[in-house]
Amino acid sequence: MTLREIAATVSDVMTVRPPQLTRPADKDPLSAALENEILNEKASTLSRLTKKLEMALADLKSAEGGSETDSETLQNRLADAGEALWHVTIQRELCGLRQHRAFYDFLDVPKAVRLRMGPAAAFRSAPGS
Repeated sequence: MTLREIAATVSDVMTVRPPQLTRPADKDPLSAALENEILNEKASTLSRLTKKLEMALADLKSAEGGSETDSETLQNRLADAGEALWHVTIQRELCGLRQHRAFYDFLDVPKAVRLRMGPAAAFRSAPGS
């Protein structure tokens, strides 16, 4: 058997097919509709959380610019912005967006907020202390 005959036999037997998960014809219409609805909810939640983050950053900037703002108010606004950033980061990862640095730079998130990303209660001082 020559090399050409072997290649012809192999090419008849072996074919390249896309993965089964990406073939839309095999999906059940109900599961496709449900998957579409879930993706819409994820995107909607990401949009809503991003708006909350933008508002928290604006509040922080106004508190930093104000001369009569006390240290506790500033720390609370910083904690709120850190928590909002944490929520957005989690939702971005749920949507499959894993690169966050460009997003943070686009929104001009200060380094102090990035360092305080997490639950706000962890950064707030306890009442009476």
